[in-house]
Amino acid sequence: MEETQWLTNVTWEQLSTVLHEVNCDNFSPFLSEGFLKAWFCQKTFPVHMFLLYEQSTVSHFALIGESFKKKYGLTFKLAHINQTGCSDNDQVWIEYNTSFGLPENQNRFFDLLLKELKSQNFDILNVSMTCEFLFPKKYLSDLRNDAHISYGFRRSLSPELTIEQLISRLSANSRSKLRRSIKEVHLRFGPIKVTIAECLEQKLLFLEQLEILHIKRWGDSTFGSGFENKVFKGTLKNFLISNGKLCEIAKVTAGDALLGYTLNFVKKDAVFFYCSGVNLEFASKHIKPGYILHLALMEYYAQQGLSWYDFMGGASQYKQTLSNDTVVFHSLQIPTMTFKGVLTRLRNYLANAAVTLAKHARPSQGSHLLQPPQAHHQ
Repeated sequence: MEETQWLTNVTWEQLSTVLHEVNCDNFSPFLSEGFLKAWFCQKTFPVHMFLLYEQSTVSHFALIGESFKKKYGLTFKLAHINQTGCSDNDQVWIEYNTSFGLPENQNRFFDLLLKELKSQNFDILNVSMTCEFLFPKKYLSDLRNDAHISYGFRRSLSPELTIEQLISRLSANSRSKLRRSIKEVHLRFGPIKVTIAECLEQKLLFLEQLEILHIKRWGDSTFGSGFENKVFKGTLKNFLISNGKLCEIAKVTAGDALLGYTLNFVKKDAVFFYCSGVNLEFASKHIKPGYILHLALMEYYAQQGLSWYDFMGGASQYKQTLSNDTVVFHSLQIPTMTFKGVLTRLRNYLANAAVTLAKHARPSQGSHLLQPPQAHHQ
């Protein structure tokens, strides 16, 4: 027998109980029990939970945050999968986003979720940074939804991989620059070394130094450094302290010279690079401390037997240069069947249909002969 339940203002105790009942190993490190617990201890806005039961047992669920947005003179109530809907609470980010439970229940789960959201007067469901292999495909291609694509990058690893082998597989220009950079660093400072923090004192010291470098680099940028946000900082600190096998902080040096620190999530056969603090004091035309840092970490994690070094989202040049695989992330706004949701569905359909027609339009020529469609790039 199939049943559903909506829980308001979910506590960690409630979520923990459901996680153990479902007992699913989610692909995303952001949806691991350790990360969720660290986040729940810090977030200041509530989240709800929608559950699907089969034979009185939870088979699928998702966390739902809420927010309000004014547009076209109307106020829309938004639901957010596994986020609060508050930017300060959600800055710690989520990628590879999806629901919890077995894939065979997922289509049915989201159909029921959208019905429940309508009854709760939500107009739109926001799904940030999901992937085709993690989410029902029918929602990714539906013209009634608003969908945006972004890209992530990752590098495949093998146990015998070395820094030189990594460099040898890059473009000729990148090979030349990085070999020169590695040579300069060796000559000026000494051999490159990766140190993973082991004890609590070392973890906190590394994190403090990473924070200083991160704020120095990003503090004056448009979005600032996440370490200036208490929820962001507290979540990462809790995760690092409490989950030694899932969250690691690394220090990369050349002789006595510091190149930087990285905070990484380790799950199954992959390491997910989360953030870094790069020492730009030595950066020059010929020395690329950020590139060297990642090359050293790729070599280290390859030797640990991991299969992937995942840079996650963001189109930074260094990620594109050092990767050999691209991940497509989909961020969706799925309207419900409320009055404002139906208006949004109609608007999305018309806008998406117009784009589709424009892409397939054939320009008329003086002779009125049909010409091949022209490529459109955004």
